[in-house]
Amino acid sequence: MIYFLYGPDTYRSRRKLGEIIAAFEKKAGGGLAITRLDAADRPEAVFSVGRTASLFAAKELIVIENALAAQHEERGEYVRVNLPRWSKDRNLTVIFWEGDGVKPGAVAADLKRQAEKSQEFLLLGPAAAAKWLLAEALRRNLRLSAEEQRLLLERFGSDLWAMTQELDKIRDGWSPARIARAEEKIWSFSDVFLARRRSAFRPLVRLLAAGYDPVYLVGALASALRSLALVWQGVRTGKLKKLTAGLNPYVARKNMELARNADVSGIRNSFAALREADVELKTGALSPPLPLLKLVLEKYPVKSKNPA
Repeated sequence: MIYFLYGPDTYRSRRKLGEIIAAFEKKAGGGLAITRLDAADRPEAVFSVGRTASLFAAKELIVIENALAAQHEERGEYVRVNLPRWSKDRNLTVIFWEGDGVKPGAVAADLKRQAEKSQEFLLLGPAAAAKWLLAEALRRNLRLSAEEQRLLLERFGSDLWAMTQELDKIRDGWSPARIARAEEKIWSFSDVFLARRRSAFRPLVRLLAAGYDPVYLVGALASALRSLALVWQGVRTGKLKKLTAGLNPYVARKNMELARNADVSGIRNSFAALREADVELKTGALSPPLPLLKLVLEKYPVKSKNPA
């Protein structure tokens, strides 16, 4: 018997793989020998399929991962030739699992044709991801607010691996809504700091009063400055799309105006000032939050055509 699970949504295909294995174990009781092979690590392992029956189990289940992702001619031919025999063997089940590396070809076509069950797992669209999130939360006995659902879907989209990690955090008391509100305060502070630094004094005082760590705030400013530097370089080199590929589109857009008013010496001076504040905080050269206050009130982080 042959199963073929493949596609870019590896979370759902992995779950399906686990369900199939569990069902076979339950049906066979103790009479099932399970072998798992990863052809990416051991390409030669494919050639052992069907040749090493267990002496102690009546039935054999073999899971082969990535047999097609790193396919070579000899291995592919071995799989093709043996598929009819494997599919008819009542004591042997072979499950082929592939991520996003399946290339169209004779082996993949034969697998789909010979498989008892062949299923492709495409990335979920927005509506399907929202439906999946609600079902997964229900399965975990979690009640998500509308705001939490929106935040998770906006941030992670169809990345179900990341989504499940966030659901684990929520189960343990973490609140995405609370974190988002905190991040908005940080972003507001860094935006003001980069645009007109002295105006960042009041937001800074509010953050410090709320208990934010000065070292964390310096790190947030450094992260914001790195984003600005990428946009600045992208605008001037004509490589904006390439250089900002890893940025949130909103972050890239909001830095466009700042990038027009910044220059290379100002950006360099800004990094130097942030580095100095970071060292002062971590070494205790100045008591916190004095390095941050000095950064806002005395330094000139981003040299601009319209300096504060």
